[in-house]
Amino acid sequence: MVNDGKYVTGERQRHPYSWSKVTVEHILSNPIYLGKTVGQKITTRSFKDKRHIARPEEEWITVENTHEPLVDQATFDTVQERLKVKKPGVWHNPANIYRGLLFCDGCHTRMVFSSTRGWNRRRKSAGMFCCNKHRRYGGKECSGHYISVEELNDVVLEDVRRHATLASADKYLYAEYLAKVSARECDGERSSWEKELERNQRRLDELDVIIRRLYEDSVFGRIPAERYAVMSASYEDESTKLRERNTELRRMTDAWDKRSRGAGDFAKLAAQYTDITELTEELLNTLIEKIVVHEKEEIDGETVMRLDIYYRFIGSVSGDSGNDLTAKKSVHSS
Repeated sequence: MVNDGKYVTGERQRHPYSWSKVTVEHILSNPIYLGKTVGQKITTRSFKDKRHIARPEEEWITVENTHEPLVDQATFDTVQERLKVKKPGVWHNPANIYRGLLFCDGCHTRMVFSSTRGWNRRRKSAGMFCCNKHRRYGGKECSGHYISVEELNDVVLEDVRRHATLASADKYLYAEYLAKVSARECDGERSSWEKELERNQRRLDELDVIIRRLYEDSVFGRIPAERYAVMSASYEDESTKLRERNTELRRMTDAWDKRSRGAGDFAKLAAQYTDITELTEELLNTLIEKIVVHEKEEIDGETVMRLDIYYRFIGSVSGDSGNDLTAKKSVHSS
């Protein structure tokens, strides 16, 4: 192969389409697929030092609508969430279709899949999920609760079918219902967030005045320079913490708003799966954001384990996604 007037050989020239995993990840995370162009993502130390330095995202320059989008925003966001999940290849555990979706309620770490336990072979089970922290560090870190693939499939499939049936009957009415439930659940929290935002903003305005007057006192010699340095550092630290908290509050508020607006999108998605008979990894990643597995407990002589299913666009809607998984004691015996 000739490159810039020189004949070159190598693995890359012989197999130009043999992309590595990193290359594919860079392609999938490129915002150009959304019809936008992003520049100024990297810089250099100087015109002499050409080594690349990544710029913070807030310094990037984004130009919207430079061309027709190749994928929609929802699909792009789903791919980015999947890229964040560290997971082995599918060939390692083909029975595990829940990669990156299961979380332990006790320690908030991911549940890990295992298909090598003796009880699986005796009971003809495809495998089980257990708390990763418990498996690594024992009962001091988290409890040893676990759930089999078959039990998980039964609960999730039933819940997906329920949502799909309601959405297919009248997706507009169902979307309206989901939006109302979401608004009712977040009213109290959203109100408290907005009040806190107002308090923080008033305090920030006060701090701006205080710092300005403090500076003037220092300039005109009304307070010593050392005193000014200590007081200004304290006020600046408080301002920084308040701004960070406001950013977090706005992020949570925007998330709630997005959830309310996404009810229609979820209803359209769910309506496509009315006739499903089995779960697939593609279906789970399309509909579900995460599943939280709670500690098992005894209720009326039965072992009950609650699952909270968080769906895309709408999250976990109270009364719809909280599920009780009742399992026989023999299933949970070691």
